[in-house]
Amino acid sequence: MNVPQPLEMLSSIPGSASPGIGGILRQQVEDFLVYELPMYEPEGEGEHLYLRLRKNGMPHDDLLGLVARACGVTRKSIGFAGMKDARAITEQTISVHLPGGGEVSSFGDDRVELIWSDWHRNKLKRGHLAGNRFIIRIRDVDPLKVTQAWSTLQSFARTGIPNAFGPQRFGRRGNNHLLGLLLSKGDFEGAAGVLLEEGAKGRVESNVRAAIEQGKDARSAIELVPGHVRRLWNDAMQSAIFNALLHHRLGADTWNVLLPDDLAYSHRTRRTFMVKPEDLADPSTMERVSSHELVPTGPMWGRSMRTPGEAVKSLEERVASTIDPSLPASLEEQGAAPGARRPLVSPLGNPHAESGVDEHGSYIQVSFELPPGAYATTVMHAIMGF
Repeated sequence: MNVPQPLEMLSSIPGSASPGIGGILRQQVEDFLVYELPMYEPEGEGEHLYLRLRKNGMPHDDLLGLVARACGVTRKSIGFAGMKDARAITEQTISVHLPGGGEVSSFGDDRVELIWSDWHRNKLKRGHLAGNRFIIRIRDVDPLKVTQAWSTLQSFARTGIPNAFGPQRFGRRGNNHLLGLLLSKGDFEGAAGVLLEEGAKGRVESNVRAAIEQGKDARSAIELVPGHVRRLWNDAMQSAIFNALLHHRLGADTWNVLLPDDLAYSHRTRRTFMVKPEDLADPSTMERVSSHELVPTGPMWGRSMRTPGEAVKSLEERVASTIDPSLPASLEEQGAAPGARRPLVSPLGNPHAESGVDEHGSYIQVSFELPPGAYATTVMHAIMGF
């Protein structure tokens, strides 16, 4: 599957600091702080208990299991607005459906702290957040290069950032998108072969290997993989196609401008509309484009994805076919997950940079805000280099 690496895309962006300031990320867990910015506050009544949690160095899946056990519910009763980094200190809100009322017992894990709890009427769902604020320290770097980091942040505040999916989207072995593609084509033997490549380790790989050794065929073995894991594979495939389209538009310098037949996305209203030539002649519309409120979108391919106009639709199909000739037809025929449109551009807000020293040595600290779904790693690799 021929897709560009997410961070390689940044080399052509004006303002990217290449070769960058260097340095190391996440030398200490506390070097990477993420604060979820809520879209709304709980109303104090309802069947869903909202928990504001601070976790320290814990994977998202482990957090959900901990909350489920503490509240005596299944994971289906838990809602969250977004998945947060494992190697970081993060603050986020999670909802738990408790129609009969109840309280949270002790989590029994000092990596999780309950900040507050309150009741609300609806379950928290993916995307139900205003964004995230990141406070990140770069180690093993010359503190005097803080001016270069600040310059890059200012540049991105002006142009927006390419909304690429980062490496974490593609799994620890970086091949989740390939597994998703193979499953979309019904190639279970191919998927099993990728899972069981030499050196592959993990619970999923071990279970599939054991099933095949017991005589099950590839399809039966793959169907033993939990549904949420297979959905991650499909999500990664969609993400790879999106990244490829973004890479193409970066090369054409159309990534942060609107084209006729684009589906434009409003970061303010979170709605899309078809771009017509008269829109591009409207000064008020172009002012919204300049402020990055209105941005073009790319495909998260699926059966219910809204289709852009013919010119952009043809472009996206050509890009998809360079990844695999059967795309996008195979996605539609195999009934892929519901699709969506993803903004090609994310605005970067409230940037700040400073240098300092603590017990671990000198550092450069940067902070900024991004909308839901945008990756801080995109910004950090632009600052630090490739």
